[in-house]
Amino acid sequence: MLHSVHPPMTHKAISISVGARSMLALFVFGMLLVALSSGWQLREDTRQRAARTDAELSAIPLLYAGPLAYSLQQEHRPEAVRGLLRHILTRHNLRSVELQTRGGEQFRALSDDDAEPGQSAEFSLADSGELRLQATAATMGDTLRRDPLLRSTLIHLAMVTALGIGAALLLDRWLLRHLRRLSDQASRFDPTLPPPSLGWLEPGETRPRELLQLEQAIDHVRTSLGDELHREQSRGRELREEISRQHRALQQAERSLEAKRRELASMERHDALTGIANRREFDLALRREFKRAQRDQGRLALAILDVDHLKPFNDRHGRAAGDEVLRRLARLLAEHFQRDTDVVARLGGEEFAVLLPGFDAESAQGLMESLREAWRALALPHGALPEEAMTADVVTVSAGLAAYQPGHPYLSPQALMQAADEALYLAKHMGRDRLCLAS
Repeated sequence: MLHSVHPPMTHKAISISVGARSMLALFVFGMLLVALSSGWQLREDTRQRAARTDAELSAIPLLYAGPLAYSLQQEHRPEAVRGLLRHILTRHNLRSVELQTRGGEQFRALSDDDAEPGQSAEFSLADSGELRLQATAATMGDTLRRDPLLRSTLIHLAMVTALGIGAALLLDRWLLRHLRRLSDQASRFDPTLPPPSLGWLEPGETRPRELLQLEQAIDHVRTSLGDELHREQSRGRELREEISRQHRALQQAERSLEAKRRELASMERHDALTGIANRREFDLALRREFKRAQRDQGRLALAILDVDHLKPFNDRHGRAAGDEVLRRLARLLAEHFQRDTDVVARLGGEEFAVLLPGFDAESAQGLMESLREAWRALALPHGALPEEAMTADVVTVSAGLAAYQPGHPYLSPQALMQAADEALYLAKHMGRDRLCLAS
């Protein structure tokens, strides 16, 4: 388990850096509020100045109508009128003042300031003539220019803001310098390599105590991670080995399952006692071959065999001996009928069937007689024949044969099967141990 190590300098640097950034944010926010307040005050001063200008323009004719009329009556009236106009211009911060006398004389006073033109007004004086006034535009820049206190306040505010932001950024950069270097070192950290030295110290830079603690912490983390990595690698190898074992077991189970599947498939198609085809497989083959014979106008022979007096044999010798008789007969049938198209099946109990595609009744009869001779040659002793039996004291077989062929067709597989059954019944009725043909 890994134990975290926290160098004191790291905590201190982070705390101071967070505090510095918080103070910087508060300082900038405060400066922003002051700037907004100053801007709002500047806007209000500009609006009030515009209102005062309107009022002064309206009051000037009332204030100076008499002095203007008096100046026009003086002996040196041009100088007197111009002096009065300059007084009006300076006193009320106007851009221009112009007087048009009734005698056609024109006097004008212009401001040396190149400020933008603002509001203008024209008044008719009864004793003097037409007085035209134009004020300077009431803008924020003009207000700042005319208000040295507000201008000085905004300049000092901008300087303090710039100095505060710069100082906070320098403090933050100085405090987090080692942490940024540590972050670069951590991005290249590999627990499988030897402990890294503090190569990120700048040349000539003094190694502080906190960095020595940090180097020890890095070495401790590397050792802990290396041990944990080795344990994980060991667990990984064990897990891979277990997966390999489970994979082999799964493959073995799959092979066993496939064998069972094949065994079940074989059991569905073959008789469990004798190993030859069962009744289900025989019925499928009979329908298939009967359709082919009908389609191709071919031949198909069917023989049904039955072991004579098997029940008394089982009662005398036991069921195991009777099962062995059935297996012997099944092997003999399989040995005699080995074509790919031949079908040898156990229908149930002591009854067997042989399906011979391509054979008519005559050729199939010869094969069946050959089979009966081979069975008789085995001479399996019976020992439990009933008194009315007309055969030797050996196990015998009776058979019935029917054939589908041109000139003697059957309408269905069931009809062919029934004909062979009837021929077998006839063989039993005639004393057993014989082959009978269906009529």
